[in-house]
Amino acid sequence: MSIIQQKIIIMFIMIAVGFLCGKVGLIDPDGNKKLSKLSLWLVNPLLTFMSYQSEYSSEISKNLLITLGISVAIFAIQIAVATLTVPKKSKEYAIERLSIIFSNSGFIGIPLVESVFGKSGVIYLTMFITVFNILVWTYGVALMTGKVSFKETLKNLCTPAVISVILGLIFYFCRITIPDIIAQPLNTVGGMNTPLAMLVAGSTLAGTNLLKCLKKPKLYFVCAMRLIVIPALCCLALFKLTAVGVDPMIISIVMIATACPSATITTMFAHTYGKNSLWASEIFAVSTLLSVVTIPAVMWFLELLGVTAA
Repeated sequence: MSIIQQKIIIMFIMIAVGFLCGKVGLIDPDGNKKLSKLSLWLVNPLLTFMSYQSEYSSEISKNLLITLGISVAIFAIQIAVATLTVPKKSKEYAIERLSIIFSNSGFIGIPLVESVFGKSGVIYLTMFITVFNILVWTYGVALMTGKVSFKETLKNLCTPAVISVILGLIFYFCRITIPDIIAQPLNTVGGMNTPLAMLVAGSTLAGTNLLKCLKKPKLYFVCAMRLIVIPALCCLALFKLTAVGVDPMIISIVMIATACPSATITTMFAHTYGKNSLWASEIFAVSTLLSVVTIPAVMWFLELLGVTAA
């Protein structure tokens, strides 16, 4: 059993705990929203910011730029696939396109990358998440609303997730080190990210009628695009980069983020903009369950192509 498989099993045990908490009412829908907000607005950004509290290295700086470039290319592929496979005539095309394009790289990706590669891996993952946040708050909002507002877009970009990356990079490149007495509690709070994210994912699944939604053929199409087609295309597009000196760890990290299930933010957007939030949550639930099989499969496929980093 690979390290990634072991970590995914551990994470899904935590998801199962969250599922049970949701079923018995220990975490109700209101509590789930609050935990989700706590993770998105405090714990996750703190983990991201603290990942930059490492010794400056020209090699890391170069790799950050490489990761940024690769992430832009990955999202271009995802947007193209979603646009080509989900036409506007589809009733819920906005939700389905967002579910295909945006993976759960924060809730699922960060804990998984951190557990496999440590903080050094999270640093590179933040580049992927930065592109994610810029696109989801511009392209994603425009897709949901059918209109573009520069003022609203600028406001939406001022999120803790984006701010934590900017501050982290400033501290990193300016070589500003936080005193240990402050760093320790911040690291402790940031360390809550994995269990908190898994509890939220589990309790969200508990509120979904899985048996009912499993009977919807379109659900499998969206999940197949998100979990199989896009990761396979991206693997084929990236695996030769190791031949030109790109660190295999970077490719593995980006592929873990790409292989994650549909993002929770799609459900949040559906609630906010009056779309079909039930459909969004069903896609999230089923893709999350299926990812326990597909993420290891994607990483195995990457290894088969000759890229090994974990």
